[in-house]
Amino acid sequence: MRADHDLAALQSDTVRRSLDLPDRANELSRSLRTVLTRGRDARKLVTSQDAIVRQVVLLDETKIREEHGKHWKGLAERDLHRGAFCIFGGVKNQGRDESLPHFRRDDGAWFDFSITVREAGGPVELLAYDFEIRLGPQMGASFLRFDLNLPDHPNQARELRCHLHPGSDDLLVPAPLMSPPELCALFLYGVRLPSDRSPRAPTAFDVGWLRQTLLRVATPPEGTL
Repeated sequence: MRADHDLAALQSDTVRRSLDLPDRANELSRSLRTVLTRGRDARKLVTSQDAIVRQVVLLDETKIREEHGKHWKGLAERDLHRGAFCIFGGVKNQGRDESLPHFRRDDGAWFDFSITVREAGGPVELLAYDFEIRLGPQMGASFLRFDLNLPDHPNQARELRCHLHPGSDDLLVPAPLMSPPELCALFLYGVRLPSDRSPRAPTAFDVGWLRQTLLRVATPPEGTL
């Protein structure tokens, strides 16, 4: 069996995963605030309660068009804009600027997210999401990002509409479809070192890889400047 066929079958199965989603976008927004508040109560999140309320923002179709025209255009091109809503948790931040609004864990890791859904009768239709967490030193990866692209996104041709970026914007690996509250809970309680384990010391390969990476950044190939 061809490898690309195997990947297509895997992605098809993960994207079809049944999710427990509410009927309204505002209900989903409230559920995310609840997950974050419970994380704060459990002392896994140090972001203030006021910031949780302020930073989880729900935008309807009109506001998406006004404030995020590029994203709205992507929805309109696929005829998905009617009844669409975006939920932002903090500010989408692929530049990884800590000065922008985000949620911070007790161990210093910090994250934000964006979600696009559509109300079309019954449970909301989950169209896209972007959940990224930035990790501390010695965690093996600087960040992890779970993405669900809009339908017919170019990544879908690679059978990777739903995927994970493991510390690199250029690398994609298949990932299971998850509900926004599941992903939020994962970022609060998971992606952590066990309390009884210290970070593993880097191997010679790790050190050499990092050294070569930094050298290439410092001295880019000719013709790339």
